[in-house]
Amino acid sequence: MTYREELLRLKIYGKQVAEKKIYRIPKVSAKRKLQIVEDKALLEQDKIFYKEIWDASPHVCGECGCYLGKEAMTTFFHHLLPKKVYPQFRHTPENIMILCTECHYQVGMNVDRLPAVLRREEEAVRVLLPK
Repeated sequence: MTYREELLRLKIYGKQVAEKKIYRIPKVSAKRKLQIVEDKALLEQDKIFYKEIWDASPHVCGECGCYLGKEAMTTFFHHLLPKKVYPQFRHTPENIMILCTECHYQVGMNVDRLPAVLRREEEAVRVLLPK
C-alpha cells in the first residue's frame, strides 16, 4: 500500500494524519549560475598558473627545505599577499611561495611567523605595493 493510499484510508476512518512534507530542491538563480561559472573559470586559471610555477621551481619547501615530491598540490602554494585582500596579485609569480603542508599550516595559523616567509612577504610588499 502506498503512502497516499494509507493516508486516504486513515482520513476515511476519521484519524488526523499530518501530510508528509515534500522537499523540493531550490532553483539556482541566474546570478548564482553566473557566479558558479566565474568560480570554475578562476579555478581553472589557478590550476594552469600553479602548474607553471611548479614546473619553473625546485620542488622543495621555501621555509624548511624538505622535498615535496613530483606532484603539485594546491596546498603547496602560499600567497604572500592574501588573495582576498589583493585579488589583482592572485596570479602574480612574485606573490607565490612554495611551502610544505606543515609550514603552510603554521603560516595560516600564525603560530610562529616563519623567518623565510616573513622575508618574502616584505619583499613582495616592496615589489608589488610601491609607495
